[in-house]
Amino acid sequence: MPICTNFLYLQSKMDFDIVEMADYSGEKAHVYSVVPEGCDKTLLEQFVEDNIEYGSDVKNIQKKLYQMGHYYGFRRYFFKHNEGSLGDGMAVLKSGQLRLYCLYFDNTVVFFGSGGYKPPEIHAYQEDAKLNAKAQQMRQIAQKINEAVKNKDIVIENDGSLTINNWDYD
Repeated sequence: MPICTNFLYLQSKMDFDIVEMADYSGEKAHVYSVVPEGCDKTLLEQFVEDNIEYGSDVKNIQKKLYQMGHYYGFRRYFFKHNEGSLGDGMAVLKSGQLRLYCLYFDNTVVFFGSGGYKPPEIHAYQEDAKLNAKAQQMRQIAQKINEAVKNKDIVIENDGSLTINNWDYD
């Protein structure tokens, strides 16, 4: 499997696909992730595989995603907000020392990227090279999705479903 970070610094085109995670999505909220160009798995799937050694925390995050999608929606207090730049919507879902970065829009839709283990001796993700790379990856995805929403290339419907218009994936 390729190292799926080849899209991090490409700014001129959309270099990922948006995928709804059907196992987690439900009548209360839609769970989305992205598949970077050249990869065959979403960042959320990669997150689960990359952090399998933190089994109980991974399972807890998966359980939270399922419960939010099917029963509760994405209530703001489930997330730690302001993980990126002011107003970019980047947030994190935590379990123990495990962090899953995402783009939070509202109670019905969140785009999940990846993340990882945050050692207890550090205070911010920027202090850990691997975690910082995952957070920066999500920041760039958030920037592109926010721009597409602003330009109405992606329309988030009231129920959290997406309508994608004229968004060039090539």
